[in-house]
Amino acid sequence: MQLVKRNQKLYNHDSPLMVGDVKDGETIMEVSEPSYIETREKVVPLMSTFQSTLL
Repeated sequence: MQLVKRNQKLYNHDSPLMVGDVKDGETIMEVSEPSYIETREKVVPLMSTFQSTLL
């Protein structure tokens, strides 16, 4: 609970970060993240097909 309260105090509506601010000397880098939505759309039908073969 203390961590939640600390993060609430650090929240800045004008900051691009979820918690805190960008400080001098810090670098923000864009990274490539896989889409879990796309993966889930492909995996869930496959899982249901596989499960039906086990019955």
